[in-house]
Amino acid sequence: MKFSRKSTVFSASTTTTTATTTTEIPTTVHHTPRLQWQAAARIQSHYRAHLVRTLYKKISFVNSEANSLQKLIQRQETVDAVRSEEREKLRMNEALMGLLLRLDSVPGVDPTVREARRKVSRRIVGLQEILDGICEAKLECDEVEYYNFDKVVEQMEEQVCEERGGGEEMERFCAHYLGLRCLQRFLRE
Repeated sequence: MKFSRKSTVFSASTTTTTATTTTEIPTTVHHTPRLQWQAAARIQSHYRAHLVRTLYKKISFVNSEANSLQKLIQRQETVDAVRSEEREKLRMNEALMGLLLRLDSVPGVDPTVREARRKVSRRIVGLQEILDGICEAKLECDEVEYYNFDKVVEQMEEQVCEERGGGEEMERFCAHYLGLRCLQRFLRE
């Protein structure tokens, strides 16, 4: 529908007002059902692509925060603080749980989004297990058992890699996720 309008004119000597009239101009567009179907398919395709990009951004953000928490957990100062203070352990667990909750808010509308979400959530759960392992591995000098943090983490990593296939898979996992730790092990041996 198009509307036409007349303007209002004001002059200094006399004030005249013209009435605006609206006339409806009928417009009809006839599209074939095929064109309508193609247009709807294109709109839906673009919307789905936009939705997947948006969800991937959320997952990527959670993954980057998981990276920073992993770097923090790998620091010796953090390990010592978690072992000695219950509050520090709770703070780290809350941060990891917050990441999991943010990840749960991402709907799995697409199989690739579900797979990415699953990968990041498994990684965060693995970080929680490592944190729990750190807390359980107490340094007790009175007893015969002496737990070394590096050994505990190494055993946990090997167990995860063996569950995933071991061998070549373990080398790829170490190279991708544990590069510095593997280099440290190599230099010690």
